Amino acid sequence: MSRRTMNLKNQAYSTQLELPGVLPKKNNTLKQMEEAIQSMLSVTWTTVLSHISPRSTKELMLQHGKLIALNDGEAWIKVSSTPLLLMAIQKLPEIESAFRKAFDTTVKIRLEV
Repeated sequence: MSRRTMNLKNQAYSTQLELPGVLPKKNNTLKQMEEAIQSMLSVTWTTVLSHISPRSTKELMLQHGKLIALNDGEAWIKVSSTPLLLMAIQKLPEIESAFRKAFDTTVKIRLEV
């Protein structure tokens, strides 16, 4: 191996060693963004829950539902099991009504396990 090839390899290796020092800042920024989004979803979900009636639907969503995404008039709600998903499907009109009451707009609900 020539001295020049070895120097080029060392330079490439050196550059790779420097990158991880930059990545934590980027990861930290990404983590902060994720936390902010989760916080906004949590506040939104709490607001919706306060508008849900009857109480059985409210308790079902409070204990087993979580708003995981909200985009372009659609809300994705995750429930903890398939049997609860089947129950939640029956409660869709009440959940949609709560979104309408909370935000004065129609939101299409997507449920998933």
